[in-house]
Amino acid sequence: MKFREVIATALPSEEGLRARLAGLQAQDWTEVAGRFGALLPEFDLVVALPGAQQLAELVAYTRGVVALHTAREATTGHWKLLDAEGLSGEVVIVTEHLTDGLAELETMLLCATKGLKVLAVVAAVERTNAAGRIRLELQDLSVLSAVQLADTPVGLVFERRTPQSMAH
Repeated sequence: MKFREVIATALPSEEGLRARLAGLQAQDWTEVAGRFGALLPEFDLVVALPGAQQLAELVAYTRGVVALHTAREATTGHWKLLDAEGLSGEVVIVTEHLTDGLAELETMLLCATKGLKVLAVVAAVERTNAAGRIRLELQDLSVLSAVQLADTPVGLVFERRTPQSMAH
């Protein structure tokens, strides 16, 4: 089943979407990872936000690069980058669900402190009513999303405005 069809089975429910994303297996992410791998410019590393580890691993595999992971520090609540010591280069951040963009922005800043340059953020699902894309593009980052969803009074629907996603 195509990724867009998988997401369609969860709509219009926010809870259904989150549950559906959490239940996806590696084979469910293969199509999306292949598309991201084909569309992205050259990069050296992939950084996965929590929930996007499988997708990030597959994107990294498509390009033969290393995937790093992030976690929240229990004491400060800030993001930390795991296993990044001694690494350098250009990075793609992978997120499962782009909303306000704050986690992705904090991860970008964290990467910068480690000497890593973030080129793009890729999202399995982007919420177009949230400010995530705007926040990230203002930092001169490319944003790619497999599926764009809009919040409406009846729940989540596929974005009908001119899509900026890679779906179709």
